[in-house]
Amino acid sequence: MRPGAFAGLIAGLVTIIVSGLLRLVAGIPLPVELVSDRFLPFVPVESFVFLLGLSGGPLLAKQLAFYSTFLLLLAFGALLGNIFAALGRRRLLVLAGGAAALWLLALAVLWPALASSYRGDPPGQAALLSAGGLALTLVAFAGSLVLAERRL
Repeated sequence: MRPGAFAGLIAGLVTIIVSGLLRLVAGIPLPVELVSDRFLPFVPVESFVFLLGLSGGPLLAKQLAFYSTFLLLLAFGALLGNIFAALGRRRLLVLAGGAAALWLLALAVLWPALASSYRGDPPGQAALLSAGGLALTLVAFAGSLVLAERRL
């Protein structure tokens, strides 16, 4: 495995841990939960029920989405680690700009779902916490990618 990919795997793992801690401690939804809350209402009921049947029911479907998201994050981290390692001198600027752009895109797309909280926070406060949680997970990914890449 290339050092960039390994650094990306480490960054993906750190991101999983940070988002899990935010979920447990602050009640901030995981990114997969925000995406589900945002887009599942657009799936027709017949299609939703059919997909639930294919995946073994609602509990197994949620577990499948939950665990596959973590695996995809690790794979995506390895890919981004390789890209980061190949960027050269401006890679920190590209990483910071990419993280900021991704955060703004996530806010724009997921805004209606950001008001959810697993701690019972009021919608306005929950939206701010969720936005901050997304920013923190992106900072955790970027920071751990840089640190891991420098150590390898």
